[in-house]
Amino acid sequence: MKRIVATFAAAACLLAGCAAAEPVATRGAGAIGERLVTMDEVVDWMRDTAGECADVTTQDLGDLRGFVGSDIAARFEPYVAEWATCSVSAEFPRVGLLLFTGDAQREFQESWHDAMTAGELADGPTFAFGNGFAVSAGFLGVSRLGLYYFRCDYVDPKVKQVPADVADCVFANPEHGHGH
Repeated sequence: MKRIVATFAAAACLLAGCAAAEPVATRGAGAIGERLVTMDEVVDWMRDTAGECADVTTQDLGDLRGFVGSDIAARFEPYVAEWATCSVSAEFPRVGLLLFTGDAQREFQESWHDAMTAGELADGPTFAFGNGFAVSAGFLGVSRLGLYYFRCDYVDPKVKQVPADVADCVFANPEHGHGH
């Protein structure tokens, strides 16, 4: 009887078009959300999640230095495929949206970790990260959008953490559990 039930269930699944579930990532950028691969997807996500992303302006990569400063821009530029700005609210009138392509987000993490290990940087970036993108207004991203800070050598058992793509680093969101 069990064999008949199992055969029937398998046949029903086959007829209904069932497929094996995609494995869920438990670490890295893949574990913090759906990957966004175009700037249009990032903008749409911002509008859906933040409620607004007006006056979207595609920016030249060289203009990133004027937006976040030379030192921070130099850390991001090799890994950013494109970036834009938009207005989210009066509190966040100009937010930078950075898009990583391919393996660039992992490479960015490695570079930042290496700079911290070498003593060139003391802390993680103030940006908030999703899968394939970053938002310049870290507080907005973490507190209102459910994104994550990127941190290395970080220990705080009260903060939701997801292992990042590189050893000794995590995606951390101290706001998770507070309505997000």
